Amino acid sequence: MVMAMDTAMGTTTKAKTDQQHTANRRQQFFARLAQALHLVGNLALAWAQRLLFRANPKVRSILIFRTGSFGDSLCAIPAIASIRKNFPDARIDMLTNTGHFGKSLVSIDQLIGPGILNRVLHYQNQPRRQILKLIRNGRYDLVIQLPQYNAAWYRLLRDMVFFRFGAGIRAGFGWQWNGAPIFRQAREAVFFSKNERLRLLEILEKNDVPPLPETTFALNWTDSDRVTAGSKLEAVIPATGKPLIAVVAGAKRSQNRWPAAYFNAVCRHFSGRFNLVLLGGPDDASLAGQIQQNEPGVYSLCGQLSPMQNAWVIKQCRLVLSNDTGLMHLSYAVGAPLVALFSARDLPGRWYPPNRPNVRILRHFGLACSACLSDRCNRNICMEKIEVAQVIGEMENLLGNRNL
Repeated sequence: MVMAMDTAMGTTTKAKTDQQHTANRRQQFFARLAQALHLVGNLALAWAQRLLFRANPKVRSILIFRTGSFGDSLCAIPAIASIRKNFPDARIDMLTNTGHFGKSLVSIDQLIGPGILNRVLHYQNQPRRQILKLIRNGRYDLVIQLPQYNAAWYRLLRDMVFFRFGAGIRAGFGWQWNGAPIFRQAREAVFFSKNERLRLLEILEKNDVPPLPETTFALNWTDSDRVTAGSKLEAVIPATGKPLIAVVAGAKRSQNRWPAAYFNAVCRHFSGRFNLVLLGGPDDASLAGQIQQNEPGVYSLCGQLSPMQNAWVIKQCRLVLSNDTGLMHLSYAVGAPLVALFSARDLPGRWYPPNRPNVRILRHFGLACSACLSDRCNRNICMEKIEVAQVIGEMENLLGNRNL
């Protein structure tokens, strides 16, 4: 069953209700059991936090710890902006691993606007002693961890101990556990997970830091990126006067990729009325070639733009069609109308865009392999089940709505 969700609140609520009605009692039992396990685990972490850390009313320097890559960093920006607003005069640094080594890396300092972070510390491939010395020399009054949703419980406890005794920071919070890898299909049938932006903002609110709205994306807009993006767009796309649609066909995980042939069919449908521009990193260039196949009106800028140059191009587009990947998050961050395609690899809701009328989400439910959390898949059946006709229908619906 493919579920299309207009993320306006009414339709989302109906989707939740339909999903819960299909869950049997056994699924509800195991889903509640997983919920109870998280509750007990978080109570233990809260007890450890109270034991190890104390309140510090005079916070002059803060270290934020957040790992992950492009999309992870974008989802953390509303929380980071909330911390800055609550501590306007503090020195705020961020410790991060800048994504995954060996792949296209997007650091948060390429994305976040000026004046929010003072410094970004990258620990990927750095000697541990050097990083520890750097943190200790920072003399931070407070550490705030914005954890990955799937962080293991013992890793959160380990981080807590490291920051208290290794780094010598006496005040801290943020260690919340959401990643027990159990009863995932039962949880898929019963719950919609809180999206990553709201989850991080909730951590702040529980620790007396007032959260900003989840759509607070303080991005690093520059005139140089605007000029570069505009010139590259003009060099690739002829001045036909047709409006633009952006297509993001790549993704870090192969499981999140809708078939190239399906993207090609969508591009063929719209190429008479629109110019379609394929966006992505250098690794997506060959995939873009498969989708183009000499199709008139379909062009590629894959690998030619920086993250914020992509943002400028996206702002010129009437619509974005995207897999679940970094540029999908960037699309809703700049307010572009969006059709987002999600695999069933993860629990529904976790990486969804905000609830907006100009967003559509397509995801297939009810597969035997749903919520696998696997990094390998012999056949992306959950993506193949999202039909071309349904994607075109959602796109046409958004394009035809002049009020969005």
